[in-house]
Amino acid sequence: MLAHTLVEQLRFNAASFPERPAIQVVNGPELTYAGALQRTLELATAMREHGDGSPVAILQRNGADAVLAFLACQLAGVPALPVNNVLTANEVDYILDDSSAGLLLHGPEFTELTAALAPARQPVMVSTADLGTGAAPWESFDPSDPADPFIIGYTSGTTGFPKGAVYDGEGMYVQYLRWAIHFGLTPDSTLLTAGPMFHNSYGGLSILALALGATNRVLTSFDAAVAWDELARRCSFVFLVPSMLTQILRTWHESGLGPMTALRRLLSSGAAVDPVQLDAAFDAFPNAAITEGYGWSEGGWVTHDTKQRGAVVPQCVGRPMVGADVALFADDGSRCEPGETGEIGVCNVSPFRGYVNPKSPLETSADGQYLLSGDIGRFTPDGRLLVVDRKKDIIVTGGENVASGEVERAITAHPGIREAAVVGRPDERWGEAVTAVVVRGEGADEVDEDVLRAHCRERLAAYKIPKCFEFVDALPRNSMGKVQKFLLREQPVAPR
Repeated sequence: MLAHTLVEQLRFNAASFPERPAIQVVNGPELTYAGALQRTLELATAMREHGDGSPVAILQRNGADAVLAFLACQLAGVPALPVNNVLTANEVDYILDDSSAGLLLHGPEFTELTAALAPARQPVMVSTADLGTGAAPWESFDPSDPADPFIIGYTSGTTGFPKGAVYDGEGMYVQYLRWAIHFGLTPDSTLLTAGPMFHNSYGGLSILALALGATNRVLTSFDAAVAWDELARRCSFVFLVPSMLTQILRTWHESGLGPMTALRRLLSSGAAVDPVQLDAAFDAFPNAAITEGYGWSEGGWVTHDTKQRGAVVPQCVGRPMVGADVALFADDGSRCEPGETGEIGVCNVSPFRGYVNPKSPLETSADGQYLLSGDIGRFTPDGRLLVVDRKKDIIVTGGENVASGEVERAITAHPGIREAAVVGRPDERWGEAVTAVVVRGEGADEVDEDVLRAHCRERLAAYKIPKCFEFVDALPRNSMGKVQKFLLREQPVAPR
């Protein structure tokens, strides 16, 4: 078992280099490592005064409190429950009820939302704006044991209702150190946090930066132009989901300015990066290693790949990370042989501990050893993983299986299409009808259903061609940029 916790590592760093910059909100306040420790003590003091030992829900905009609250929970001896800050009151009510949170620590900008929460299930609510500077001494706290629950992270809800995954402090410490090894985050790094810190990815990288002694520059909300400036002048490490990368590359291209030379490491994850986009990234970030990670909420990141210009393999997410035994499983539960396609599973050195609600079942292999992802994959002969599709995105139409990702790639190969999502809709004749929801590019209004059907006919077998094309202004996405296909399956969307 680990001898100390992540919050103790912050204390060590504050003693070693108190004046080193720890958290800098872009165009906002800054904290040194000594200041970060002091604010952690203030937050932990409030948790102890107002909490009851049950999980503390954290509803914050990006900033120092959003990451330090995780460590304050560990110091106060309670699990941290980060809450997606774009949810409605009804959605927050569900999470608070499902997790049995006893305290909601929120930023002042969420006062209106907290007032709309259901009175029957409201925890104690405290605004961080009302805390002041009162802080109990470190020695007065009884911190969590490293093996105790540390974070309850709710799944994105891309495929269904959110579930609270429980992670212990020991496992997450190991997980974060594994990220440092593979992703290249070091004490000399300046991390740009461009996405929401309530996610385990952005929040976890921010915690790792504090553990390492790095500097974390934080965007309160994503802005492609501001991110461009940070990556051109200051920040050496960034994690971007593909939709963010697309916006930054568009800003760079339209500005006519030079490349972003400060960046040394670009990590992409959350969806497959298009090879054309990767090619542009090599020009935009000439000094950076461009990498991709693959994982899911419960499994964490489990593979990693460094891209080589001219040798990018589509759908490749790299080799398993240290401590991750990644395997593929057939529909009957048996382990796939080399070269076969199956559902991706992992037996991890830092496994999650199940869901906070015991009624939520775990998706595991037949022997219970491997956590299943819901993704379909295949290994290359040299041991790299290809992610073929989501298992639940396999459409069964007329007795034939159709991989939605394959159809999406065919549609977006048309120069007039910006993006597409393909789903199966219930159909009396076919069982499921292949349906494409499409976003045209600017000035491509002439691209209609007949044009796309003819385009697909050149690239796909007849049963794979969508029965229906729906044109919209934008696809529904969650806060991490993932398309919420379950919304598209439920009912037709509003036409453009």
